[in-house]
Amino acid sequence: TTNKKFVQMLSDLVALCLTDLGSKMNRTKFETLVTVHVHQKDLFQEVWKKVKDGKVKDENDFEWLKQTRCYWKQDSDNAVISIADIDFVYSYEYLGCKERLVITALTDRCYVTQSQALGMFFGGAPAGPAGTGKTETTKDMGRTLGVFVVVTNCSDQHRFRDMAKIFKGLCMSGLWGCFDEFNRIELEVLSVVAMQVESICSAKRMALKTFWFPGEVAPIKLVPAVGFFITMNPGYAGRQELPENLKVLFRSVAMMVPNRETIMKVKLASVGYSMMDLLGKKFCILYALCEQQLSKQRHYDFGLRNILSVLRTSGTVKRSEPPDTDEEMIFMRTVRDMNLSKLVADDVPLFRALLKDLFPKVTDPPKKVYTNIEEGTKALIKKNLLWDWDSWMLKVIQLYETSLVRHGFMLVGPTLCGKTEIAQILTTCMTNDGNPHRTAIMNPKAITDSQMYGVKDPVSEEWTPGVFASIWQRYNNRALKYTTWIICDGPVDAIWIENLNTVLDDNKILTLANADRIPMTDNCKIVFEVQDLRNASPATVSRAGIIYVSASDLGWEPIVQAWLLRRPELSAHRSAEVDILKPLFDRWLKSTPPNAGAAVDFFDWNMRNIKKIMEANDSIVIVTVLNILSASLKQCVEENIILAEDAYRRVLCFAVMWGFGGLLEPEERKKLWDKFVEILEDAKHKDAIPPCSEGQTVFEFVPDWTDKARPWKLWQPSEWKPPKKLQFSALLIPTMDSVRAEYLMSIISQHDMTRNPPSFKSTMLVGAPGTAKTSTALMYISQFSQDTMLSKRLNLSSATTPHGFQKTIEAEIERKTGKTFCPPGGKKMTVFIDDASMPIVNLWGDQVTNELTRQLIEMSGFYFLDKDKRGDFKSIEGLQYIGAMGQPGGGKNDIPNRLKSKFLTFNMVLPSTISVDSIFGSIMKQKFSAKAGAKPAVMELSKKLCAATVDVWDKVKRTLLPTPLRFHYIFNMRDLSRVFQGIMECPVDIVTDETTLVALWRHENTRVFADKLCRDQDKLH
Repeated sequence: TTNKKFVQMLSDLVALCLTDLGSKMNRTKFETLVTVHVHQKDLFQEVWKKVKDGKVKDENDFEWLKQTRCYWKQDSDNAVISIADIDFVYSYEYLGCKERLVITALTDRCYVTQSQALGMFFGGAPAGPAGTGKTETTKDMGRTLGVFVVVTNCSDQHRFRDMAKIFKGLCMSGLWGCFDEFNRIELEVLSVVAMQVESICSAKRMALKTFWFPGEVAPIKLVPAVGFFITMNPGYAGRQELPENLKVLFRSVAMMVPNRETIMKVKLASVGYSMMDLLGKKFCILYALCEQQLSKQRHYDFGLRNILSVLRTSGTVKRSEPPDTDEEMIFMRTVRDMNLSKLVADDVPLFRALLKDLFPKVTDPPKKVYTNIEEGTKALIKKNLLWDWDSWMLKVIQLYETSLVRHGFMLVGPTLCGKTEIAQILTTCMTNDGNPHRTAIMNPKAITDSQMYGVKDPVSEEWTPGVFASIWQRYNNRALKYTTWIICDGPVDAIWIENLNTVLDDNKILTLANADRIPMTDNCKIVFEVQDLRNASPATVSRAGIIYVSASDLGWEPIVQAWLLRRPELSAHRSAEVDILKPLFDRWLKSTPPNAGAAVDFFDWNMRNIKKIMEANDSIVIVTVLNILSASLKQCVEENIILAEDAYRRVLCFAVMWGFGGLLEPEERKKLWDKFVEILEDAKHKDAIPPCSEGQTVFEFVPDWTDKARPWKLWQPSEWKPPKKLQFSALLIPTMDSVRAEYLMSIISQHDMTRNPPSFKSTMLVGAPGTAKTSTALMYISQFSQDTMLSKRLNLSSATTPHGFQKTIEAEIERKTGKTFCPPGGKKMTVFIDDASMPIVNLWGDQVTNELTRQLIEMSGFYFLDKDKRGDFKSIEGLQYIGAMGQPGGGKNDIPNRLKSKFLTFNMVLPSTISVDSIFGSIMKQKFSAKAGAKPAVMELSKKLCAATVDVWDKVKRTLLPTPLRFHYIFNMRDLSRVFQGIMECPVDIVTDETTLVALWRHENTRVFADKLCRDQDKLH
């Protein structure tokens, strides 16, 4: 009969959970009643069975004693809670209406161990992987005993004085302290903490009312109810091993594998499901299979936090559907929709197959429809002239769904897959729907941890808040009438993001090193926008909802379509242009190229056959193509003219070849061009092929922008006029390579700044040493008119810090209005960043200096680091950028992918023999001229020197290759110019005849080439 009564009570409670309970607090109350009641029902059945079997004799049996038992003691007029042989007096602290954890075998074991620890005047130390309920169980035990638990998120910024402040507060108030991620504190601080904890333990043992705390001048009060608990993830990145004298003060509990199935069943019952046993079992098996069979991605998490968010959502969905709806269908749909967002494209079919096997009766139910959001998003896409692309649209809805159940979430995906746009579209859509949203964006990697959270002066103890802490304080304010998304747009590592652990879990509180505790309000969400989670610990991944945007979710096509949609907006005649260009994109890039083997389109053929000098995904390539195309056609838009069809074909051919071939060496460019010629011939577009002679490709030609028909013209450097005084190191002689690089730089700098496709008027020159990257950029900058355009050259090195870089930029600008700054005199400024890839790559594989560069280019500014203005954004107008960097690989760094997409990037190749002849030939002609007093025979011979030197240089370069032992065998243009520099420095009147000139030439070659060699056999070579 007792059992029947129990079951009846449970079904009544479950039925009540399905009704409208009026308030959030009422719902929590009933869910807690169900949670506790299920445990009492199971416990009664278990103990009664053991009594029948004769295993339990009386109330002193351990099976009964190990439970948490509540008594009212008449004699002392107190509530007493007993766990095993330890009795606690209830603390009567009002904690509000709180959710209680599902009581499982693991939580029981944890309660017993922790109560024993407190009984012996020690602390408790639950340890185990992320998401097993360590902190929550400690808080739950506090709720059982009516004690308030103060959770502190420990970080490497905590010093022993900060810890002392917290410990003293706990002793004087008698509260419990739970120190989350305790082993992130630095070792030297932990050894002092050991002494502090020991003094509290011994004072509790002696039952003192006051005691001397280390470092205090007067004794402090001690309330005996005080307790401290430390929770740790052993072996994660950025964690310490605790010192022995600290370990002995804590009793550890291993919390490794939570009882998932029990938790699922109880939670399903508490949210109103009647088929809780069956669904709980299926859910448990599904997640076990997902962990085993899906690919191992860093951002996958099928732990307790994920399970609980799915269960909460399934409760909300169940209540919103009619009562007779099939529970299996509702539950399967919820599990499917909440997990698809984080799966990479390749795992989706497998996950769907697993669902089908477990829920065979349910055919694929349609996705839940959010009419307001879907219609609003479509309207915005139309208004912003974007392309409605299904797989990308789905991500917007998935982000919305995640934002409903999680207060912290991550958008993960490669550069240019539309992450920023997803967040912008959704927040704007919700604002238009009457739920105002704003975003505050910062790059946490562009500043140090102490600049992000705050730092205490070691001498004066003065606290300076950090940028993030100031933003957090400003927007976590219930009085604000809008919801703020604080977006951390930068790489994740295991240090900065772990300081947000208490923010991302159910505590929702930011704890800083100065013991400030800033709670998170309901009108704030924290969003992370990252390329990958290779450095995130499982502790972070399990706390945040994840929306993974695969490269294939957007791809290159919608970028082109959106560009074509925007053209008619520029001027009335552009739609005719779109009609010509659209079929060309389809024909040249989308359809399968001839003789392509397994490749399906031109991008695929490229990936299989062409080796780039640095990696760039399809989206970066197509954005480059579109930016060159827009910049080349800007003149037509301004003059409002439409070109002939064949002219458009030539301009597009030029743009496509520089987009795909910009990052290639000459041999690969030849291979690419040969394939593209096949495509053009196959498409019957021969008029787009330039008249190449032997050894020439499209890269030597350009559609003539001065002629309306846009015929091909060969690149020709302008005639070099020698200066009066020849200073060899300062000579800049235009060559074909420098002329075409300057053309690309100038058309991009005159192009408008656009968000879609991203164009920031910036160019990046990549190339091997000695390819005249810096010289070309300086030659381009030297042509500026100082009245409108200023220039600033920055040389980055491995010692350049983000702060140093920020100071350099700040030194060049002046205040315009309020927090907006610009270059002096309201002019524009081109910043030339030389050696952009040199800054050091830190432990986590991030280049922090370039993270600041990205923030500066993308957001046109950075955050103030002055004490009083932390958290304010400093906008900087009128800056354009040119970058130069060596080719990545062979010990040289690459720049972050998300920075690459801000630049138009192309490779500077080594000058061809013709170029070299023209450079040095013109210098020699100038040196040995009749005017300078050279003999005719010497003049005649000097013309041949150039070719001879190039032959020697070419042979040395080809035969004497660098090896690990002789790694300095690198011969580039710089060596070649040194030979001529030596000849130049010799006065003309000494070179009387041909023999002297040849002797001089031989001497210079020996000095430059032979002196670099370290083996005699190489010198004889």
